[in-house]
Amino acid sequence: MSKIILDFGSGNTCRNNKDYIKQMYLKLKRVDGGRHEVVVKWQLFKAAGANKPLTENSFDYAYKLGQEMGYQVTASVADLDSLNFLLNYDVPFVKIANNRSHDFLISYIPDEVPVYISKSEELVGLPKGKEYKEFWCIRQYPATVKAYENLPLSQGCCISDHTENFELFNKYNPEIIEWHYKLKYSTGLDAGKFARTPGELINILSDGKNHSS
Repeated sequence: MSKIILDFGSGNTCRNNKDYIKQMYLKLKRVDGGRHEVVVKWQLFKAAGANKPLTENSFDYAYKLGQEMGYQVTASVADLDSLNFLLNYDVPFVKIANNRSHDFLISYIPDEVPVYISKSEELVGLPKGKEYKEFWCIRQYPATVKAYENLPLSQGCCISDHTENFELFNKYNPEIIEWHYKLKYSTGLDAGKFARTPGELINILSDGKNHSS
């Protein structure tokens, strides 16, 4: 059994639309048979180029709805305002993306809140006295399996997977794996071929019963 983090994205994927957010959860729940632990992760930032920020109201709705459906909900953060907002919620961890300019945020995360951090090389200079879950990650979207296998992957490692298939999951049996998540009709920067739909996840998440995506 692995822990699976599904990155629901920012305002790009959900359009900051509550009905769309609800559909993202409902379609996931329809294929999730409890075979693995699933955590929902959003992205919080004030500005990131062409990326559309998730509004605070959208995250609040998404957090509460996810909790009602039995999911732990959290986010990756890219700035201090977003981190401070996220820490108003009871989250299982805070995620730091594979962008070393975000690492300073770790110093502002309370010791009792776990930190998950993506990397493409060994990390240096992080605050001492904290424990981290480190995820091997290739920043390209999509990335190739070959690019990932140039990293020192091992059985049971943690992977932030930007490939277009499930080869890394099947080969390395990761402790935790992170995938981008979308609906079939999602658009935007987070909804490329590297993102997984409910229909694609059914073989991973299903309990073997008849589900429809």
